[in-house]
Amino acid sequence: MMEKSISPLLMRISLYGFDAFNSRMSDFPKAGFARLLKFFETNTDEVVRLTRAFGLATKVHRGQLFNKTEQYINHPVRVALILVEELQMRDVELACAALLHDASSGINDEELKEYGERIYSIVRAAEVQATTEEQFTAVSKAPKDVKYIKLAERLDSARSMKSQMLRDKMMRFKDETQKYVVPIATATDDRLAFKLSVALYELK
Repeated sequence: MMEKSISPLLMRISLYGFDAFNSRMSDFPKAGFARLLKFFETNTDEVVRLTRAFGLATKVHRGQLFNKTEQYINHPVRVALILVEELQMRDVELACAALLHDASSGINDEELKEYGERIYSIVRAAEVQATTEEQFTAVSKAPKDVKYIKLAERLDSARSMKSQMLRDKMMRFKDETQKYVVPIATATDDRLAFKLSVALYELK
């Protein structure tokens, strides 16, 4: 695949091509996505793939709220940034899967398969419908790609939980994460385990 610098016009299309359905978005999703694109800006194909995934995730999550306090698209953008920016995983397919991981139920098989078999498999596997214990037992046995998505997702949720007004809910989340998620993080990536432990320590 030939890599080349992205023209100003293509970058403009990449960042602002979704204004038709993003007119009510806050600044973060676009700013966060711009940060994400910077890590792939020398490869036009990767920028296009990320842009398509971001556009589809935005469309599926339109009108939804994360933690009842912010638009939902913020969450998958942050999950992608945890992987790409914080963990320095310059993997465009993993980043696309992160953007789409919570949109699975709103995407049919044919449309999702257009993003490639690996992205399709990660996104479908990340959509686990089960009790907490069953869910994380499944995650512990899942491929590493899925583990990274689910752990980054949990890390973002832990960080977002600091603004949670219901302390009982916060403490349940903290206990559940320490019991089920931290061991998976420790076995997967020490950096994620450390970041998760710090986020949980700040929940008081």
